[in-house]
Amino acid sequence: MTDVRQRAIDRGWIRRGESVLSERLAYPSRIETADLHDANRATRDRVVADMLSGRATLVAVESCLGVDEELLVAEVDRYGIPLRTVLSRRSGLMRSDPYYDPAYVAEFYRDHYRSLYRPKRFSLSWFVAEQIRHGQRILEKLPTPLRPGARVLDVGCGMGGMLAAFAFKGCEVVGFDYGADYVAKGRRLGLDVRVGGFETVADERPFDLIMMSHVLEHAANPIEFARSAASLLADDGLCYVEVPGILNIRNGYDGDVLTYLQNAHQWHFTAGTLLAVLARAGLHVERGDESIWSFSRRGAEDTNARAADGARVYNELMDLERALAQRRSTAAAA
Repeated sequence: MTDVRQRAIDRGWIRRGESVLSERLAYPSRIETADLHDANRATRDRVVADMLSGRATLVAVESCLGVDEELLVAEVDRYGIPLRTVLSRRSGLMRSDPYYDPAYVAEFYRDHYRSLYRPKRFSLSWFVAEQIRHGQRILEKLPTPLRPGARVLDVGCGMGGMLAAFAFKGCEVVGFDYGADYVAKGRRLGLDVRVGGFETVADERPFDLIMMSHVLEHAANPIEFARSAASLLADDGLCYVEVPGILNIRNGYDGDVLTYLQNAHQWHFTAGTLLAVLARAGLHVERGDESIWSFSRRGAEDTNARAADGARVYNELMDLERALAQRRSTAAAA
């Protein structure tokens, strides 16, 4: 057993005697994905050092959809960071367990998140342009057009670029994010973006559209987080939620489970598990797919909402591992 593996066990990030889905998903990883490069390697090393030294402490994470038989999927993420990812065999919901304590989560997002997740081609102009394009795609997906003057909120807005498409349509737009540097740059673009969370808009009029694009998977408690959004919706308002999809790995991540896994994501959804989480928060899905994106409206909270995607997720993960092994074998023989 390597020294770093023993230290990860001693600190509680992984457990002795468990078996991962395939050997390449064990910690420490012998594989470097394209997501780890010279620009973010030092940040990865800093996070790992914090975890193995005890500077970052952990908390246990229970499934938000109830107690279930569990399967260990992986002990590592795409950057080589120790990350125990488990699958609930009945519901199909995956999560990181354990995860960082709240104090380290705040430090991670303040000091490390942006530099760790920065792609090689990153620039501020590229980032805001990507946000603007994505906002346009969401606008085009709307089941019904927004009226002029409709209020639109972007949760976790970054620089607020997604709001631009709605501002051009005459909507009243607001966003918030914990990244003060990004918010400052968004304000320079003339957008109403604020530093903080739901408290920044708690006393305002309800919103006709709330967007949460790649946000819910980061939440410590996704049901409570979605409930906060639901409380801000107008009676006939829409909530747009987009998260990475377990059943979309073969389409969006080169069919590689390791490339999909990343330490900032506490939760991993299917369309069915997302539907159940939102229903428990009082948001009822009307449209969506396994990409995963969905539109939902506010209604009564269904505290017993369930999902039954476990077998489907397990079979998909196993198929992906077999297919990847076959591709590598074929490439090696060529």
